[in-house]
Amino acid sequence: MNSKEINNRTDRAWEKLHARLESDGLLSESPKQVRVVFRPAMVAWAAGLALIITASLFLIRGFESDSKMQILANNENSSSFMATLEDGSVVYLAGNTTLSHPEHFRKSKREVFLEGNAFFEVAKNSERPFVIETQKAVYEVLGTSFDIKGSKENQPSLSVRTGSVKMTLRESGESMIIKAGETAFVTDGKLGKVYTSDLDHFQTYMNRIHFKDEKLGNLAGVINRNFGSIKLEIDPAISERRLTATFAKESPDSLVELICSALELKFTYAEGVIKIYE
Repeated sequence: MNSKEINNRTDRAWEKLHARLESDGLLSESPKQVRVVFRPAMVAWAAGLALIITASLFLIRGFESDSKMQILANNENSSSFMATLEDGSVVYLAGNTTLSHPEHFRKSKREVFLEGNAFFEVAKNSERPFVIETQKAVYEVLGTSFDIKGSKENQPSLSVRTGSVKMTLRESGESMIIKAGETAFVTDGKLGKVYTSDLDHFQTYMNRIHFKDEKLGNLAGVINRNFGSIKLEIDPAISERRLTATFAKESPDSLVELICSALELKFTYAEGVIKIYE
């Protein structure tokens, strides 16, 4: 299947989801479909809190929330798309991926639905678990790092980097707690687990990242979580300024230079701290 056919298929799936949400009265305005237009820029990204998942459109019907649904879609294959959710969790959408989530999370839990693959940095909140719905399994986290792979055709798998994740199979209801360094898999409809042998797959979604209208304060948080060599500080007066760009593997210095060049800002560096100001 070529890239044009893939994009056409994704467009049809997105349109189907949009029509369903609209008919159910869950859309207050036209949802955002992100067709990524890339701009050259460079940065290195390390693995953070992660999950890679595939979800089914039918899950939206079972969603209960007082908030209208928000939709993000990335129809490009060359980059993941980064967005910050209401609770501070960060999601990286792979190509041909749609994320559906409420404008405002419920008080009891934070629930999202995915069709495609995504990488998450989940903000910790023990009183409001983060729940990811997929076609074949449900994943519940409090704030940890893990990687999920699944599709309609293949069995899901889960690799936990830090913390622990509860994985529940939809068909059988079987559940298992997967801890850091473990990988869960499904064989003959049953859950099993082994020690994780390949940790490099957490880097997959960090190779090239696009973001749109992201606040500088949010970007600083992403950089500080994923770089141990520097700390980025944003002047509060400009923390709400927004930036659209694409970063590939490079140094954090290149990222800072891009931010300052694009928004006409200045920066200083001292003792491992980069301060950006106007």
